[in-house]
Amino acid sequence: MRDQNGANGGNRGNRPVNIAVVICTFRRPGSLHRTLASLAQCAPPRRSAWSIAVVDNFGCMQTQNVVASFRDRLPIEILVERRQGLAHARNAAVAAIDCDYFIWTDDDVTVSCNWIRDYEAAFERHPEAAFFGGPILPQFEGEAPAWLATCLPAVYTAFAGRDLSKNVTRFDRNSKELPFGANMAIRAREQRQFSYDVRLGRQPGRQILSGEESDCLERICSAGGIGFWLPSARVDHRIDRKRQSIAYLRRYYAGVSFGKTRARLLNGSARPQVGTLGARWRLVLSGGRYLWGRLSGQPKVWIRALKHSARLSGELAARRELHMAGRDARRLEQ
Repeated sequence: MRDQNGANGGNRGNRPVNIAVVICTFRRPGSLHRTLASLAQCAPPRRSAWSIAVVDNFGCMQTQNVVASFRDRLPIEILVERRQGLAHARNAAVAAIDCDYFIWTDDDVTVSCNWIRDYEAAFERHPEAAFFGGPILPQFEGEAPAWLATCLPAVYTAFAGRDLSKNVTRFDRNSKELPFGANMAIRAREQRQFSYDVRLGRQPGRQILSGEESDCLERICSAGGIGFWLPSARVDHRIDRKRQSIAYLRRYYAGVSFGKTRARLLNGSARPQVGTLGARWRLVLSGGRYLWGRLSGQPKVWIRALKHSARLSGELAARRELHMAGRDARRLEQ
């Protein structure tokens, strides 16, 4: 999957570029089939060379069969990365593919009909940019629960929802909001320089971790890179019924907090205490607000309390984990 033009970055002299669309997947052949079907209906680039790489993060025969079924319609190949975790899968793609730009999406989206061309045009229009991103619109399987429909703006990002079209056109080191991994492109030069942190992102375990793409983009911005928002480069993100639940939201917000707290602790930017009495008391209070909101039938009240309590739980879990790891290490040294 190597290209003789190399990946030295950018669209020099407005030459056609080499684009790699990358989809990381973990045992979801049915969902992957829908994503690839939408790409087969998508208009190809006008001038650029392109390919699709599916990174199988398990070694699933059904996944490989799905990819094989699209070889007559798409310029597609499969990579297998057995180190489980989304960041491992992303890094494996970066190491294996030589291109000018990586376009990242997920195995549970469908892309708009001009999605690739929108990115291609942006690469030509902004050769100075290090990254780009577009809208991700949640599409719920069946009819979403009434409470979820009411509270969707408050939990939009829990479903990878992202639409900055009304208030963002350009990203830099001062940006507070950045694209999400289900719909973003990164120039190869920067992508090779800033790999994905394997401590973040979805991976086996109790916690639903995320944030590996935000961490990568933040580091690119801190180094002076800029990006642009592409409102027309839309993808729809399919949300199955299992994720349309309180249990999922609780796990999601706890996982986000767990990952961020653990990263801060490991980087030395947070104090290593297991958890203060104040944090535990806030956890009790937010739990009480959640129960009161449920009993009073006010979703907008209890959803805020649920998010707060889940984040506190995640923070305390991260502190406990690192405290126990440190204690075990000290025992081994004795």
